Amino acid sequence: MSERGKVHLNMIVTKTGDQGEAYLNDSSRVSKASTRIKALALIETISVKLGFFIHECRQDQLKLPLPEEGVCVLNLEQLANSFQQEMYDLGSDLSTPIKPEETILRFPVEKAEEITKLISKLTPTLEPLDSFILPQGSLRVLLAHDIRTTIRQAETLVWDIEEAINPAVTLYLNRLSDFWFVLGRILQSEDQLTTNEITKKWEPNQEHERGIQIQETK
Repeated sequence: MSERGKVHLNMIVTKTGDQGEAYLNDSSRVSKASTRIKALALIETISVKLGFFIHECRQDQLKLPLPEEGVCVLNLEQLANSFQQEMYDLGSDLSTPIKPEETILRFPVEKAEEITKLISKLTPTLEPLDSFILPQGSLRVLLAHDIRTTIRQAETLVWDIEEAINPAVTLYLNRLSDFWFVLGRILQSEDQLTTNEITKKWEPNQEHERGIQIQETK
């Protein structure tokens, strides 16, 4: 068995999955329709979405004044790249079934704790919310919301895996989706500095204009 985290892709077409099964890192085979494989596929999807975000935000930097601690500088490309790397760390962990008395390195819970601290630092830079915000705005704002919701889907799939998993994985995904919600709001606030757009929020149980006009011809 290859060491977890070491990958050798000398052959792409191996035909080993033609019968609907996939190898895990311990050389066991599982159905491609299993929850574990579906979760792995969605985590890879998150990585691709992060790639779109990197393309859109290349060289973008944000400088956010913090209430009591100076300024926070966000390099969006570097930020997204770090999360993209960690998606593969997560995938490697989920691809390695937990065995009794194992000694291999697992995805660390400290990663989730780090994101929790980042959220606590960044949230005070935003106005308090009084309703759900509608995912609208620039492409980078929409990409942030897209990434957030896909992370949430991946988290629910990981929770549905019947076998034992590293609890740090679900904790990290939960916190990461929270982070991208906060980042989406920050990006929207930054965009509003140069536009006249307002943040649109959910208005419960109201009548809303459809924007449709039917003009009859005589």
